[in-house]
Amino acid sequence: MTETSTTPAPTDATGRSRRIRIARIVAVVAGLIGIVLALAMAVLPVTYTKVQIKWPQPTSQNASGVENILAPNVSYTPTNLDLSVPCRLAADLPAGGGVLVSTVPENGAEAGKVGLFVRATTDRLLVAQRNAVLLNVPRAQAQSTPDCTIVIHADTSGIRGEIQGFSAADGASTSFRLDDPNARPQIIGVYTDLPSTVDTTGLSYSSTVDTRFVSSPTTLKLAAALVGIVMAIASMIALAVLDTQDGRRRRRLLPGRMKRPRGDDEDEDAPALPPGRKPWWHVSVLDALVVAVLIIWLFVGGNTADDGYQVTVGRIAPGAGYLDNYYRYFGVPQDPFGWHYQYLALWMQVSTATPWLRLLPLIFGVLCWFMLSRGAFGRIGSAVRNSRAARWAGAFAFLAVWLAFNNGLRVEPFLAVGILATWLLVERSVATGRLFPLTLAIVVAAFTLTVHPAGAIAAVALIAALRPIFVRLRVRIRRDGWFPTLTPILASGLLVLYEIFADQPLASILEGVKVQGIVGPTNKWWTEAMRYYILQNPTTDGSIARRVGIFMTLFAVILIVLVLLSRRRVPGIATAPLWRIVAILAGAVGVLAFSPTKATHQYGAFATLTGVLVAAATAFISPQVIRRRCNRTFIAAAATYVLAVVFTGRNQWWYVGSYGIPWGDDTPNVAGIKLYQPILLIAVIITLVGAWQYFRDDRRAQLGEPIVEPTSGVRGFLGRMPTYSLAIVLAIVLVFNMISFAKAIQTQRGSWSWASSNVNALRGNPCALADAILVEADPNKGLLSPARVAGQENSSPGAALAGKGMVGFTPSGVATDLQTTYDDDNDADSDQQDPTQTDPSAATDTGENSTGTADTAGGTTSTKGVNGSSVKLPFGLDPGKVPVLGSYGAPGSRASLTSEWYQLPKRSPDAPLVTMSVAGTVGYVDDLAVTHPGPELRLEFGRVEPDGSVTTVASQVPLGIATDPAWRNMRFPLDKAPPRASVVRVVAADTSSDPSGWLAVTPPRVTSMVTLNDLVGSKDPTLLDWEVALAFPCQRPAEVHNGIWEIPKWRITPDADGERVNSRNWMAGNYGGPLGMVDNDLSATVLPSYLRNSWAKDWGSLQRLTPLVDQTPADLVVTQDTHTGLWTPGPMRAIMN
Repeated sequence: MTETSTTPAPTDATGRSRRIRIARIVAVVAGLIGIVLALAMAVLPVTYTKVQIKWPQPTSQNASGVENILAPNVSYTPTNLDLSVPCRLAADLPAGGGVLVSTVPENGAEAGKVGLFVRATTDRLLVAQRNAVLLNVPRAQAQSTPDCTIVIHADTSGIRGEIQGFSAADGASTSFRLDDPNARPQIIGVYTDLPSTVDTTGLSYSSTVDTRFVSSPTTLKLAAALVGIVMAIASMIALAVLDTQDGRRRRRLLPGRMKRPRGDDEDEDAPALPPGRKPWWHVSVLDALVVAVLIIWLFVGGNTADDGYQVTVGRIAPGAGYLDNYYRYFGVPQDPFGWHYQYLALWMQVSTATPWLRLLPLIFGVLCWFMLSRGAFGRIGSAVRNSRAARWAGAFAFLAVWLAFNNGLRVEPFLAVGILATWLLVERSVATGRLFPLTLAIVVAAFTLTVHPAGAIAAVALIAALRPIFVRLRVRIRRDGWFPTLTPILASGLLVLYEIFADQPLASILEGVKVQGIVGPTNKWWTEAMRYYILQNPTTDGSIARRVGIFMTLFAVILIVLVLLSRRRVPGIATAPLWRIVAILAGAVGVLAFSPTKATHQYGAFATLTGVLVAAATAFISPQVIRRRCNRTFIAAAATYVLAVVFTGRNQWWYVGSYGIPWGDDTPNVAGIKLYQPILLIAVIITLVGAWQYFRDDRRAQLGEPIVEPTSGVRGFLGRMPTYSLAIVLAIVLVFNMISFAKAIQTQRGSWSWASSNVNALRGNPCALADAILVEADPNKGLLSPARVAGQENSSPGAALAGKGMVGFTPSGVATDLQTTYDDDNDADSDQQDPTQTDPSAATDTGENSTGTADTAGGTTSTKGVNGSSVKLPFGLDPGKVPVLGSYGAPGSRASLTSEWYQLPKRSPDAPLVTMSVAGTVGYVDDLAVTHPGPELRLEFGRVEPDGSVTTVASQVPLGIATDPAWRNMRFPLDKAPPRASVVRVVAADTSSDPSGWLAVTPPRVTSMVTLNDLVGSKDPTLLDWEVALAFPCQRPAEVHNGIWEIPKWRITPDADGERVNSRNWMAGNYGGPLGMVDNDLSATVLPSYLRNSWAKDWGSLQRLTPLVDQTPADLVVTQDTHTGLWTPGPMRAIMN
């Protein structure tokens, strides 16, 4: 296609005039209709789903009676609640008392702190709400008064209640009133200790679930949206018709050949220069390389921090009826930001396999590159367009940011597309003087903004071009008038309101925004330096891969600004567009400052800006721009210094993306030499070369000798190297990343890596990590029996574990509290970050943390175990079968134990390990082959001789994880044991004088294991912590329907650090997360589980969840109501318990 420039014939004047007149009318009328309807979308009526819980309801036997019902409110609290309890029912409880009615199971972890309880004690009848006793009257008098009834009402104004038909003999108050909307109780269900056959006359409970976000547009709203969108588009098309008055009847939407920029007044549709340049669809070697790298990275690259978060929100959205935040915020949606979940939800309806999900960022990445190479580089000028070094540097810079930040489902890939597209459309409008590209830019910027607050960077592209845009607007207004010119522009900007308010009304969105602000995180703009501090920390957020792109962006900007300030015009550079790109980056820094979180992954939005800036900076390093060779050498030295700083970081990646990656726990080094050290040495050498050039050239200039730079040979090659310095630095890190993941693939052979998982998905097995986790479904079945060898026969379980000559170990020698404590100041090795800085993991952390996961945190039981121990055993171990011995409190802190020999079963592929549950501190070897000191624990393998005696043939130190002193499982791979070994015994010794240096042991096990995928399956509802959800695509997340959360049967958590720092904070009940329901309604049992052939890896945990009490899902009363967009049921409760 070529540009056609003609002068209309006189015979066409009348038709053209009529067409322009009609276009002006359409631009105004259609634009005004589009604007009015867009503004009306916020308040037009929607249909709400109204959900009520009523109790008593027919029991499971369809009889008239009472039973516990389950209905966990996602919003935690109802919009209103009415409860009526006849006092006489207290007589149906035991003499010791019990619960008449409660909204949370009595033995929930924080039941009294969050729930409403009407209960009886031995002598009192109580109403308690969130740890406050509201009513307290004599039980005997109340239950014997026929008309006595406890009546409670709660709504969004507070809670109040009274005891009707009763006057307390002791003068106790019989009424209460709390005018505080935050006084409402949490609703998990309705629970009672009353017998099921009790007379329910007068007993009633009713509450309305807060389902304000479960709404759908009415027919009126749908019609208005359809008409408004059509009118807004018609107005924009009319503006495009008015654009044609410039005399050119056709304009390209895609570039034909790259043009030579001439500044703001450049005519982009002029003939291509030079002639014969390849068309835009021609694929170059560089194109092929970039696309190939992106495709390879789809399969082998690491995941991003929040992929699991995005996956779960997208998967549960269809059932929830809206974009429920799920992991936090009391179930409010992300509106008005976060509409990208909508296309994610649609995308996931096809498949949840990781290659399919990663196809989205691949598409965005390819789109970004083609916009860069076909549009952005050419717009900056011929010095970039025609420079191989610049184009390659821009490509490597783009890839450096993209691979590190954008290989997942977060919003940054979309933001990178939107920012660059907005800038290109603005530049096209500026260059051609036409306004239709400007309206497209406004639409793109608006939709980019509503994806995430950081999308405001796209709006900065509009602001940066205001001066030339105003110049063109003045010209158009003089020609076409105010309304035909400005109405379509305003209509285009408001198009996004049709998406924002499609099914969510104004009042609901405002309440959701308020809740998110209350819950947080809400880091202020003046804490933005924290983001750059984190980038330099030895954590995943400050990894080598994340540093290089951002550091080179800053380097390129500084170089560009210095050159542009020193030279008014630069040959081959369109300075105005370049200044606007610099302004966009400056604005982006400002936008991020106002972002409520300070995680480095938001830098992924810079990917396209980085590509343009580094390409321009590379063009500046050419001899045509920077003539003195010493200055170019100094720039190359500076780039090398940046590379050295980059390599002072660690080679860390998020969660399972780190499996097998070299130097994930340390600065990269070879033979003890840190890689940054030789790089620093090279930088110093280059600096010295630059200094030599500086003095030598000055000397020649003084002597009047010509300075001639060699163009061929080795010296010529070295002379050209500074121009390629940015490309070389970026290429080094990209190659380093690729080699790291290639090494990970090799290291994880036979185990699990993203590469093997994604290849398996293409082969029809998409279940990822779930097929690589081996689980002891019932560890009791794997207990080894005492061997029948010389000197030991018919030993009891306790005697077999104690052996002979045991010293200091006792059945009660286990500390009561086994919660793992962490000091964050000493937790620098963790690949997780502080929760105040993670998005989404941004809850407040205090530096001293205690983590008691499920049944591993210790405790005692009222019943004695098989060897007289009252220790609460973990992992579902049966105390009637499993003895325990510990050295806690041993006299003199000295203890030793050598058990009897245990019989090993026949070797089997499904039983690859000998495992032992231990507590306290134990010496072990971790997944990086690092030995951790501690009290001795080992297994001795023996061979039974013909006479029945045992010969010790090997000894193994356990593989383990760092969660002491909590209960955990030590692992002894059987493939490392002698093949003829048939018996094994435990050897333990505690010689530490430190009171905390104790250990506790249980008998060894060899359990036949099943994969997590086989055990959990794809049908059982599962709580997938946000960090792990991407790696378990076949497991079904517990869903949300009608504002009620489906109680899960399983929970899958990340590694110990991730569970402590991220899950326990971000998903906590205090912040409206699912753990507030899990902890108060379910009991968790951790099942022993291991990553196949990476036995020492702390992959996470699998927990079996069982209800604390018998309960039946509530029969909900679901109806529909219609209200305007200004209607609200009242404020939500969104404060910490």
